[in-house]
Amino acid sequence: MNVTPADALALWAVGTAWLVLFVILERLDPYWGEEPVDWIQGASAVVVLVCYPFFRKRFAAWLARRTSR
Repeated sequence: MNVTPADALALWAVGTAWLVLFVILERLDPYWGEEPVDWIQGASAVVVLVCYPFFRKRFAAWLARRTSR
């Protein structure tokens, strides 16, 4: 398996984005109820995973610019 730096950075960004959303939404459990928040957290994981190709493309371009100097 060949993992490029852009892949690693994109996975890091996806994980960090989901973790931030998870923590914020977890604080809303007492107000919205546990079940709706769990569904929103699951949906947010899917949304963040869909953003993976965008993150990978942006990090690859950024790394290409940084290494071409």
